[in-house]
Amino acid sequence: MTNKVTATAALISVSFLATCFTASAKEESLIPYTQASEVPQTALELWKDYDPRQEDLEVKIHQEWKQDGVVSRLISFKVGTFKGSDARIAAYYCFPENGERNPAFVWSHGGGQKAQRSRGHYFATQGFATVDINWLGRPLETELDPDNTWGTNWGKVDPTHDGRFYPHALREEFKYSFHPDEHSVDPIFSPRNSNWFLLSLAGRRALSFLEQQPEVDPDKLGFAGYSMGGMITSLTSIDPRLKAVAPFIGGTANLYQNYDGMDFGADTHEIGDLKLHKKTLDPGAYWKHVTVPVLFVTSSNDQYATLDRIYQSMDLLPHDNWRVTCNMHVGHRPGPEQWVVLNQWFKQYLAGVEQHIPSTPPTTFKIEKSIARFTVTPEQQERLKGVEIYYSYGPNPITRFWKQAETTQEANTWIAELPVHPKLPLYTFALCRYRLPAEQPLEKGNISTFVLNSTEHTHIPGDIDLTAFDHLPKSGLIDDFSQGTANWGSRGKPGFRTYKFQDPELDTTPGNKLAITLDLKQGQELLLRLDVDGRYSDPDIAIGKFHHERKVSGNGPQTILIEATDFEQGRNKIENSRPLEWSSITTFAISLTDTRTKRKINLASPEGARVLKRIELVKGTNTL
Repeated sequence: MTNKVTATAALISVSFLATCFTASAKEESLIPYTQASEVPQTALELWKDYDPRQEDLEVKIHQEWKQDGVVSRLISFKVGTFKGSDARIAAYYCFPENGERNPAFVWSHGGGQKAQRSRGHYFATQGFATVDINWLGRPLETELDPDNTWGTNWGKVDPTHDGRFYPHALREEFKYSFHPDEHSVDPIFSPRNSNWFLLSLAGRRALSFLEQQPEVDPDKLGFAGYSMGGMITSLTSIDPRLKAVAPFIGGTANLYQNYDGMDFGADTHEIGDLKLHKKTLDPGAYWKHVTVPVLFVTSSNDQYATLDRIYQSMDLLPHDNWRVTCNMHVGHRPGPEQWVVLNQWFKQYLAGVEQHIPSTPPTTFKIEKSIARFTVTPEQQERLKGVEIYYSYGPNPITRFWKQAETTQEANTWIAELPVHPKLPLYTFALCRYRLPAEQPLEKGNISTFVLNSTEHTHIPGDIDLTAFDHLPKSGLIDDFSQGTANWGSRGKPGFRTYKFQDPELDTTPGNKLAITLDLKQGQELLLRLDVDGRYSDPDIAIGKFHHERKVSGNGPQTILIEATDFEQGRNKIENSRPLEWSSITTFAISLTDTRTKRKINLASPEGARVLKRIELVKGTNTL
């Protein structure tokens, strides 16, 4: 491996001719609306008069690196002129040094994040050119550019978060509202006054940058983004230059809807006109017009792109060429089995190299009497490593505990029979794990498998009544680990967490005690740490973060009893802070650290299985 790095001796200004004409330096990129009759009423109208190729990009190359057959550049380009001031965005442009025109895509980072050179370098090793736009404006390469003169500067507009990240922030928070202010594009009520509009406009300009590069095949362009970048992906997905898109954990329709049977869940941010928002800037207004293949990368309990809304979004597509890949029992964190599908997706639909990606696994769902029969028949079963069928009765998709169903197999079909309870919803889908032809490198580590979700099926009774949860049979068992760590997510760390406390069949009666059984070696001392969180629950009962620590030593099995009052409240208190109750816990995390070596035990490893034996809620005062 070579570590050779080269840099440009000075800033190199590179201007590319626009396809139509070059606007004068202070000519506005958008003519402000002054009459309500001018304001677009649909997503297509919002963009029909905007040409992202029209203005000169005025590209500047600030720094260049060459390493391992990859060229990486820190660049900036002009997004446009707004309110008499140029808006420029910094980005990393990376490409294989192969003398070819490569497939390429825009990457849009998430909220609080920034563009990363290492990410673009990795994608270049996979055969892609990428431009990673630094829309939030956090400084890049601070050692080379301590004054951030190369960085993003939106001029007199500001589609970023606030001054915590963007040095030139003009507002204290992200602007969702259509109402005008002194920094908005239009002086009247307009969807162009939402930050989302300018961010999608920047994404379109990034596509214009890519198609003008000699290292890029302009007929093989894609778009992908993470979290808020997923939202930007969805709003840019109707650009006719795109051949495929891949939003990560963001960009779903129906954010304005409450959860089934609940009076919360809508996320509207006081936009000002919900009806106009639905038609112009809600992703649902875009997905119904997207004609290219869509890969949605997510986690089962994501807070910004809930699983239910992802499937509602895919239902809007005018075609069936979509996939969902999901990391189980985790919020807002795709795993390696999800990231690798992005490579497959763009190799298939941008590079044109056949990846043999199975179709979304076909399913059936039928309710007879009080039993729902769910079946899944995956394709390419010679590559299939396993099938997991999940179901839940919890209507809150962020805190939902997904149970793994018992299955039977008939020929090539997996079957689960799921109880249906009066007045309660039911949600179910299958996760199919496939083997890759060979182990694939990721930006960090390697992976030999990937997963694809089936369609989600739901049963929402017309007389839904969540008080019916009180009548379900209850058990105090959280986990006896007889199925390993199937009910837990690790987020790539030695400890792991579960949403089990939101299982409506768990007995969370106040006064119960938490019993944790450990099996210790002689002379072994461990630090047990428990972290619980009550976010994303019903605002009327939500709690903040709590934790509990204690040292445990001994020889052989022992059970520790912990009361709710033993937990201490964390620093991040929510406004409606309340005492800890078991029923209010949305996520429960456990870690064990060897006090002698200071090493955390990987609870998903054989060593972890030897130590951690059982977790449950029990009645009683002193003993089990």
